[in-house]
Amino acid sequence: MKSALLCAAWLLASASAYATCTPPPPDGFNNPWWGNTLPERIGDDARLPVRRPLTDAGTDYLCPMPVEMGVAYRVHNYRPTAIVHALLDEQMQQAGFPLGNAPTAPAWDAARIYQQGERASHGGIVYQAQWWTQGEAPGVTASGAWQTVDADGIGAWSASRAYQAEEKVVHDSKVWAARWWTQGEQPGSNEWGAWLQTADPLPQPAAALPSRYSASLSWSGGELSVHVQSVNGALQGRPAYLEVREQGVALGRLTQFPAFYRDCFGAPECQPGVYWTGYGKFVSTKVPGSAWVSLWACNSKDVCRPAEVTRHVVGQTTSGHPGEPMPHEGDPRLGTR
Repeated sequence: MKSALLCAAWLLASASAYATCTPPPPDGFNNPWWGNTLPERIGDDARLPVRRPLTDAGTDYLCPMPVEMGVAYRVHNYRPTAIVHALLDEQMQQAGFPLGNAPTAPAWDAARIYQQGERASHGGIVYQAQWWTQGEAPGVTASGAWQTVDADGIGAWSASRAYQAEEKVVHDSKVWAARWWTQGEQPGSNEWGAWLQTADPLPQPAAALPSRYSASLSWSGGELSVHVQSVNGALQGRPAYLEVREQGVALGRLTQFPAFYRDCFGAPECQPGVYWTGYGKFVSTKVPGSAWVSLWACNSKDVCRPAEVTRHVVGQTTSGHPGEPMPHEGDPRLGTR
C-alpha cells in the first residue's frame, strides 16, 4: 500500500512538472502582438524577399522538472534594428522588376584573364578591359584597366586604349568610328587619320541599375534612421536617390552618397575597399510593428534596385538572428532570414 502511494505521488509530481514547462512563445515576426493585426505587404513590397530584424543573444529556458530535460529552448528578444541587402539581378528578374537599358555582361571573375575589349559586370556596372588584366576589380581605380560601357556600347575615347577597325567612341560631343587599328590618336586631330566622324546621334545616358548595397535600419521614438553602404568597388554605381517607403508610402529620400575609403593597415579580418554611403533620419507614421519598410535605390522612376523588406518587431522568437554582414558582398540568399 505504501509503495503504491509513493508511486502515485511520483506520477503526480511528474505530471505537474510537465505542466509547468512553459511552451515557447509565439514568434513576434509572424504573430500579432497586443491585439494588433499583422501588416499586409502591398504593391511592389509584396514581390520583395523578407529579412527579419536582429535579435539579442537570447536566454535559455529550463523546465523546472525533471532535471534530465535540461534546456527546453532559447528565447531571443527582437531588437529595433534590421540589416537588409539589395536584390541581385537574378532576384529582380524573378520578381519581375526591370533591369534598365544598360548593357549586360557576365559577372567579373577574379581568377579569369581578360583580354583587351572583353567585358565584365561588377557591382551592377558593366566594364570593358582596356588591356590584358587579371585580379584587378573593376571600378576600384579610375586609372585602372577597366572603363565603364555606355548603354549603346559606345564609351568615351581613351588615349591609352587600342581600338579595332569599326569601333566607335565619343569625343568632343561627336561619335567617331575607327577606320583601322589605332591607339593614342585623338579623333578629329587628322582629317586623313584613323578616325572618321559619323552622323550617329550621341548615345543617351544609360538608365542603369544602381550597384548593390546593404542598409541598417533602426527605430527609436517614432524615428527611423537609415545607414546605407554599397558593396566594394561600386562608386560608379551610385544612385540618383534612395527612397524609403513605409507600407508602400514614401517617407523621404537620400540624395547624397559620399565616397568612403577603408584602409585596414594590415588589420586581420578587415577588407580594404571603396564604397558609396548614405545616411538619413525619417519620421515614422505608423505604430511600431504595424508597417513594412522597403528601400529603393533609383536612377529614374522606373529603374530602381530595391532591398529586402523588413519591419520593426516588438516580441520574441526562438530563432536567433544576432548579426548580419554590412555590406553583404556575396549572395544574401545564403544567409539567415
